[in-house]
Amino acid sequence: MKVYFFAILCLSILSLNAQDKIQKKNNLEFSTGYTIGFLKNLAFAPVKRYDYNALNYQFRYTRITKREKLFEIQFDYLDSELETNIIPEPNPQYSKIVLNFNSLKQVYVNKKVKIHIGLQAQTNVFSYFDWKQYDFQQKLGIAGRFTFKINKKHSLSSKLTLPFIMWRTSTFEENFYSLNTYQSVLWNTAYQHTLSKHFDLKASYGFNYDKLQISKAYGEIQHQINLGINYKF
Repeated sequence: MKVYFFAILCLSILSLNAQDKIQKKNNLEFSTGYTIGFLKNLAFAPVKRYDYNALNYQFRYTRITKREKLFEIQFDYLDSELETNIIPEPNPQYSKIVLNFNSLKQVYVNKKVKIHIGLQAQTNVFSYFDWKQYDFQQKLGIAGRFTFKINKKHSLSSKLTLPFIMWRTSTFEENFYSLNTYQSVLWNTAYQHTLSKHFDLKASYGFNYDKLQISKAYGEIQHQINLGINYKF
C-alpha cells in the first residue's frame, strides 16, 4: 500500500512540474497611466487645438492558440476636459472609449524573437458635454507585433498598426474614408518583467495619430504612459 501511495505521489509531482513548464496560453492585463493629447475638431468648435490630460485605464485579454496565433481584445477609457485659451467658456467635458480586436499570425520565430502580422479592428467612441455630442469611428487596419526575449525574466515588445479605412458617424457628419483622406498610426512599445509563474509587471508607452483631410478638419495626437500587471494562466 505504501508503494502505491508513493508512486501516486511521484506521478502527481511530475504532472505539476510538467504543467509549470507549459507556456501559459491566456493573459489578463490591467494597467493605468497618464495621457496627454491634442485635439482639433472644427465641426465641434472653431479652435485650432484643444489640449487635454487625464488618467487612462486599460484592460487587455490575450490568447495564444495551438498554432501560435495571437488573439487580443483591448479596452481603453479616459475622461478629461478640453482646454483652450481662445474661447472664454467653461472647458468642454471629453471622454474617449477605445475597443480593439486583433488577430495576428506568427510569421517568424527563433529562441529570442517572435513576429506576428495580421488585422486589427478598432472602435473609437468620443463624448462631448456628457454625450450631448458624440463621435463614433470604426477602423480597420494592418497590425504587426515584434517581441524580443532578453532572458527568462525580461522582454521587450513593439506593436505598429496602420488603419487604412474608417467609417464615421457623429453629431457632425456620417461618412466613409480611405487612405486618400484618412491617415492614422498606432504604436505601442513595452517592457515586461516576470515576477512569478503567473504574474508579470509591465511598463508601456503608446502613441496615436489620426488625421482627416476634410473641409471641417479633424485631427488628434495622443501620448500614453502606463504601468500594469499581467496574470498568466
